[in-house]
Amino acid sequence: METTKKLFALLCLFVTMNQAISESDPDYMETFCMKSSRNTTSNTTYNKNLNTLLSTLSNQSSFANYYNLTTGLASDTVHGMFLCTGDVNRTTCNACVKDATIEIAKNCTNHREAIIYNVDCIVRYSDKFFLTTLETNPSYWWSSHDLIPKSFGKFGQRLSDKMGEVIVRSSLLSTSFTPYYLMDTTRFDNLYDLESIVQCTPDLDPRNCTTCLKLALQELTECCGNQVWAFIYTPNCMVSFDTYNSSLPPLPPPSRSGSFSHRGNNKSLGGMVLAVAVSVFPFLSLV
Repeated sequence: METTKKLFALLCLFVTMNQAISESDPDYMETFCMKSSRNTTSNTTYNKNLNTLLSTLSNQSSFANYYNLTTGLASDTVHGMFLCTGDVNRTTCNACVKDATIEIAKNCTNHREAIIYNVDCIVRYSDKFFLTTLETNPSYWWSSHDLIPKSFGKFGQRLSDKMGEVIVRSSLLSTSFTPYYLMDTTRFDNLYDLESIVQCTPDLDPRNCTTCLKLALQELTECCGNQVWAFIYTPNCMVSFDTYNSSLPPLPPPSRSGSFSHRGNNKSLGGMVLAVAVSVFPFLSLV
């Protein structure tokens, strides 16, 4: 995943953007500003509470990879959280959350609900209580343009089986130092290594975490199961895979790009203008 992130950061420097993005934030991905029956203005109590919440989230990211907070009363209540990926240190987590809180405040002015996906973190706020509730929308995935070599054989089945195993194991980690985060690297046929990573927000119970990961994996394998690497973000979980082998073609030059897609009917800002594919995400009952 670390190699994938470095490649992604490189690509982000060379792609066309919907909006101008700060040079200090090369890993910026996508912001979703949710439609609401009520918006806010800069001078309202809600907006002041939101600013306080975002500032607190930014500060707390120096001490933990997950934090949630509620500020305000009644209709001026704001709920928020951040989650950093389990493979980053405190410095990276803090830098990511700090940038994300600035971007989400700038891009979603007067919106009462929003979420931002960054390579290393997720930041979210809402006037509705969302903690402990499983949500899969909006989702955002990114994948390589390079296809899995034919020499890998039944890669799709191996990917499905291995990720399924990793998901089950991660559900047992609800009380670990980094809840639900699990990275597994398995070598197949002494030919290639498959790196599998999953993570859920710690507020989910194990059953909802498993469901979230299974649904995310289903979408990821349908869109990108034959790619060299891919990852997906949803409000409650992340799933990624990557392959390594010295005989694989070298990584593409920075001028090339992967593909991305996002799902959700709400306004999104700041995403990369690349090869776009609209993904359909069926809500299936998974156990």
